[in-house]
Amino acid sequence: MRTVINNGLVVDPKNGIYEPYNIAIENGKIVEVSHETLVGEKEIDAMGMCVCPGFIDIDMHEVLTDGTTPDREIFKRMLSMGVTTAIGGNSGIGVEDPERYLEEVDDGNPVNFGMLLPHGILREKVGADRYVSLENDEIDKMYEIGKNIIRKSGLLGISFGLRYVPGIDFNEMVTLGKLGQNKVVSAHLREDAKNIFNAIDEFLDLGNYIKANYLVSHIGSMAGFGQMEQALEMLDKKREEGVNVYCDCYPYTAFSAKAGSITFDDGFLERYNITYDKLEVMEGKYRGKRCTKEFFEQLREEAPDTMLIAHTINEKDMEKALEYSYTVIGSDGILNAKNIGHPRATGTFPRILGKYVRDRKTLNLYNAIEKMTSAPANILGIEKGSLSVGADADITIFSLDDVRDYATFENTELLSEGIEYVLVNGEIALENGRVVNSNLGKSVRKF
Repeated sequence: MRTVINNGLVVDPKNGIYEPYNIAIENGKIVEVSHETLVGEKEIDAMGMCVCPGFIDIDMHEVLTDGTTPDREIFKRMLSMGVTTAIGGNSGIGVEDPERYLEEVDDGNPVNFGMLLPHGILREKVGADRYVSLENDEIDKMYEIGKNIIRKSGLLGISFGLRYVPGIDFNEMVTLGKLGQNKVVSAHLREDAKNIFNAIDEFLDLGNYIKANYLVSHIGSMAGFGQMEQALEMLDKKREEGVNVYCDCYPYTAFSAKAGSITFDDGFLERYNITYDKLEVMEGKYRGKRCTKEFFEQLREEAPDTMLIAHTINEKDMEKALEYSYTVIGSDGILNAKNIGHPRATGTFPRILGKYVRDRKTLNLYNAIEKMTSAPANILGIEKGSLSVGADADITIFSLDDVRDYATFENTELLSEGIEYVLVNGEIALENGRVVNSNLGKSVRKF
């Protein structure tokens, strides 16, 4: 079937396009881009709307917080906010069997999905405690396991959760980082706030040994406590030294973590310069309750897997990160077993467009679309993020006047408005703001 999109403002930074064009699609591919009105069996009238490549979420989490195989709820939320390709396995966390998971995606998924190799699963496969530094033979064993997984599964690189594995040393990092050679090496850094500068140096020292695209995960929640300007200057210096470093950021002033996580070990109040009431329970019978010292300690002891929201990030710092030339947009979205999570899993991309493009003008529309399409595709080295003839027809159509996010910390499930159509692999997945087909996505691999 031939589908055409007429009368829209096409925003395609990959090809330098920011003007009205019409697009034709056949067999999952873009076959024509023209100023002439096009005809097809299915016509979408995009008058008054923006037509752009489907958004790419470079930093999300495909697993539930209880570690089980998820249903597709988080991917449906991705689709509802205009995402057509999502990347999982971030922060060293991910499913134990990537090959099997990607095969399930190929059976039908709301969006396309690719993965980084989560470092954490390699440690699990050799039975290594996260607090222990490993000997060379164990590291070499992990390397061989990881090489086999990447080869079989077509993964896009490797991710580290340095904060979550205190025992990892530079020898382990550089040995396993080679699994991302000429691909992507990403990391949730070992330290944040005032300690982030040493953490940046530690991670990006890998650039002296491994040629790759380096991605600092969710920079807003790492340096968003008064350190952002200096941190971004450090990244610029690393780029001058030849390290291809990027970062991703979500547009919220709070992060989330389990009550029992290392993030909330002794000293966290001083590190973030906060009091206990800045911590909010995001699930269960206490959802929405703010912490006291006694209540927080009770959660740490009795319910350490409880997800907390930490209202700590400086908005000016976060906006500096969004404006940074080498930042791309990533939701860091994750849901728990009851499909509850931080609102970023539901509202990130519409929030960028509505609040930070239209309302606050932190970003202009062209640059925002670039940070959500061609820029992440370039980092990942995947054939997505453009409206070129011959490209996969992953397309998002939205009204800039109407787009806005509604998900809040109290009601994280509320879907956004203004994303009118989403096409995944050439077929309509979302029409008039409603999901109509949640089985069009395929795996994204590099062999």
